[in-house]
Amino acid sequence: MSWGERKLERFEVDIAIDAMDRPGLLRDVTSVLTAEEINVLAANTHTNKRTYEAAMRLTVELHNMEQLQRALARISQLKGVLTARRST
Repeated sequence: MSWGERKLERFEVDIAIDAMDRPGLLRDVTSVLTAEEINVLAANTHTNKRTYEAAMRLTVELHNMEQLQRALARISQLKGVLTARRST
């Protein structure tokens, strides 16, 4: 008899993070996502060299909205982060 594994449903979500650029910013953001067991499917980051503002756009894969809310709350607390939100 084979028990088979129950496949957990996963959802793709786009998130946007705006922050003041600094060394280690991307690492800190991805560390939060890793700790929450959120998989990054795509990432695009751009820094305005005049204002030093970083714009990060990520597509992530997660199990539920609570997982996303926890991650966004933790990312919002990172040094220099101005906003962290779900993109529409």
